[in-house]
Amino acid sequence: MKKISVIIPAYNEEDNIKDTIEAVLTLKNIHELVVVDDGSSDRTWQIAEESGALVIKSLKNLGKGTALKKGLYVCTGDIIVFLDADVGDSAAEVAKIIKPVENDECDVCIARFGKASKKGGFGIVKFISRYGAKMLSGKYVESILSGQRAFKSEVLDNIHIGAGFGAEVGMTIDILQKGYSVMECEVNMKHHETGRDLKGFIHRGRQAAHIIAVLFRKALKIA
Repeated sequence: MKKISVIIPAYNEEDNIKDTIEAVLTLKNIHELVVVDDGSSDRTWQIAEESGALVIKSLKNLGKGTALKKGLYVCTGDIIVFLDADVGDSAAEVAKIIKPVENDECDVCIARFGKASKKGGFGIVKFISRYGAKMLSGKYVESILSGQRAFKSEVLDNIHIGAGFGAEVGMTIDILQKGYSVMECEVNMKHHETGRDLKGFIHRGRQAAHIIAVLFRKALKIA
């Protein structure tokens, strides 16, 4: 039986982390669940520990990619799952992306979310990510920004994970360029959605800048 490790990077997620952890722990064959608290100023790490997770705490916010790498240092599973902290009780849906990897149907499975419940941006970040990655890898991945992913552990030994908002895009390009097989699976997950307000546009602007930087680095074969 394959061992499954789940890594949850978290930053100020005290309102969601308990539900997310408890939902994951209802699944079979979860060997270890690691929460990497990325410098939270709230009670995220305490709640995560009380809820049954192994917690790694950073003293300052270093970014999602760095948090994921910290989690990988301690994980020993045959299958590694990345999961966002804000998915709450819908985290149990992660079983849908674990199964294809467990059954050797693919090397990596990415969760494809349904239609957003509220209007966000105008699709610019998604467009840049999808078609930038396609230009560099020759393959199109619709859910390239999704943080919910299951991997055969050896895949993660052979790809680079960046530090910023472009982590998912960068690792997807590496995965495709190295010839690993990728599957996308529909899930009924929910998470925090940014709206069409100033905060949302600032977030997407930073995200776009990080992703463009990743695409340039990949094009120049820097990382």
